[in-house]
Amino acid sequence: MIKAIGRLRAAGARTAKYWALLLALLPAVAAWADVSNPDRIVIGRITDNPRSDYVRLKRMLDVVVPHLAGHGIREGTVLLARDPQQMAGYLRRGRVDWVTETPAMAAELQSRSGAQPFLRALREDRNVYRSLVFVRRDSGLRSLADLRGKRLALQTRSSTSAFYLPLVTLLDAGLPLTELATPDDQPAPDEVGFLLARSELNIATWVHKGLADAGALSNLDWDNPRRMPPGFREDFRVIAESDSVPRAIELIRKDLPAPLADALREVLLGLDRQPEAQDALRGYFATARFEAIDDETQRALTALNRRILPLRRELER
Repeated sequence: MIKAIGRLRAAGARTAKYWALLLALLPAVAAWADVSNPDRIVIGRITDNPRSDYVRLKRMLDVVVPHLAGHGIREGTVLLARDPQQMAGYLRRGRVDWVTETPAMAAELQSRSGAQPFLRALREDRNVYRSLVFVRRDSGLRSLADLRGKRLALQTRSSTSAFYLPLVTLLDAGLPLTELATPDDQPAPDEVGFLLARSELNIATWVHKGLADAGALSNLDWDNPRRMPPGFREDFRVIAESDSVPRAIELIRKDLPAPLADALREVLLGLDRQPEAQDALRGYFATARFEAIDDETQRALTALNRRILPLRRELER
């Protein structure tokens, strides 16, 4: 059983501010009340950074839409959501055609709306990643079992590698979980308390400064000096690793017309060979290219779905 002790009020206020800023600065999003226009394709994403993600998705649309003119597509629209419930509703009602998401959110949207994974995005030339759970070397903590009664810093509820994978790993190890509102809260002696630090750098900082006893992030972020300062990493020790999962998944709504879906797939698969698309690809979350979902990727997604969806249902109780 996972108990939710509280929420981070500051994080909620920050998210609300971002959404207010988005609506003020990006009037094009106001058109989302009429996104069912047959000459428009709509891309969506779940985000807590709407201003930045809008720009990323709009640049991708600018290079994709001209290639879809033969299917009657004349323009593209971005529609962002605060959480998977909102995005699933958009997909069910046909207000979003195409979504780019992490594996955990892809699993959630597939379950809630019937959206179908149709491509994977190879980001920074990597197609899989895993979660690392780490502690300070001088903490005396050497295994997951040692985290009972301790605080674990995670990122946000939309993160696969810094939220879902570490929590699944802890549950697989038989460790009860409880959510903490602030670093000042303490879990019960037999539970692991997790709290949301909002960014990878914050996770590293909280562990290094003793605001959390352990942290979790991806192996890619572990090697990224902007998210894991080398001076911090020297003081840390990894005590557990999760299984590897695909990095990013492109989904389409379940009733997107097959000819349009096939055309979109063909366009995306060929973007890495088009010089004029390189800036848009790099801006699209550092994507190198798109690839078909092969049997191995599908098996990994299926296994991830089985493990993550029960966890999410538990978190919502």
